[in-house]
Amino acid sequence: MRLATAVWLSACFVSCLTFELRGTAVISIRSFRNDDLRAIAEIWNCQPWSGGRFQPMTCQVFEREVLSKPYFDRHRFLVAVVDERPVGFVHAGFAGHANGRCLVNEVGIICALQVLPGPDCDQIGNLLLRCAEEGLVAGGAVELQGGCRHHAAPFYGGLYGSCVASGVLKSDELFVDSLVRSGYVVRDELLVYQRAVGSFRPAMQRALMQVRRRHLVAVEEDLPAPSWWEACQRGNAHVTRLRLLPRGAPTKAITTLSLWEPSGLAVERTVAIVDWDLNRIEIEDGVAEFLLGEAVLHCGQQGASTIEMQIASGDGQQREFVERVGFELVDRGLWLSRAVHR
Repeated sequence: MRLATAVWLSACFVSCLTFELRGTAVISIRSFRNDDLRAIAEIWNCQPWSGGRFQPMTCQVFEREVLSKPYFDRHRFLVAVVDERPVGFVHAGFAGHANGRCLVNEVGIICALQVLPGPDCDQIGNLLLRCAEEGLVAGGAVELQGGCRHHAAPFYGGLYGSCVASGVLKSDELFVDSLVRSGYVVRDELLVYQRAVGSFRPAMQRALMQVRRRHLVAVEEDLPAPSWWEACQRGNAHVTRLRLLPRGAPTKAITTLSLWEPSGLAVERTVAIVDWDLNRIEIEDGVAEFLLGEAVLHCGQQGASTIEMQIASGDGQQREFVERVGFELVDRGLWLSRAVHR
């Protein structure tokens, strides 16, 4: 398996490419420059509002959360310019190796695609996407993925797709439509649910009281990342693990979940529940609702205002469970991909 390198293998992208738009406008597509940062933040903030997109973006946040990644390559961050003004950008990257120690170039990811609203935005988006794809293929990609997702998010964790990357937001029509026109197929869909922490009240049900009497919850704060790749994806996020243990055998966890909180991004803090494989027995026995209640209470004690969960769209039982305990659907995340045709 070939490892991805920081070398841009397609020399044409180092220089500026020009295309003619409808009418007389001419668009240039070039690599990112440091003086683009303010314009990038402006483009980001002009996108349609979504609960899964961090706003308002600032130069400081973008520099800290995106440009500071150790594998950031300005030649994979392409900027569209019309009349010397940046009007859009696309950001591409590679996935992590299974051993978590490096990147691999077989899987290329279109991490972001944003264009200022206007009559030519679709055409600009298509051109940006095509240029990014050609660069990934030149770098060795044999599969192209649209959107970052949990455990495959080189950039934009906590900034796009909500607390944890969930793919391309369905509300992001330009990104979705550009990918579909380029031959990408939707492979999976995640439902992004949120609920307010302050309004949560633990249910006083007999089954839950029995779970509380028989079990205890162990909290492990600030878990270290298990690998270099995981640490890069986390960035400044804090991860906490809650383990449900039987009181008679407190060394064997019945079930666990993790809380993922991007830090320093918003005044109203949001925490995501991740790595929790809910099953039918846990839901029916009240174990799931009890542990969820403990997670919400813990988030409240830490000052969070919102808690979030991502559910597979085809899992009706989990959807029914999270909606019953007060979560509301705020967006959908699509994971798209296509093979490379050489």
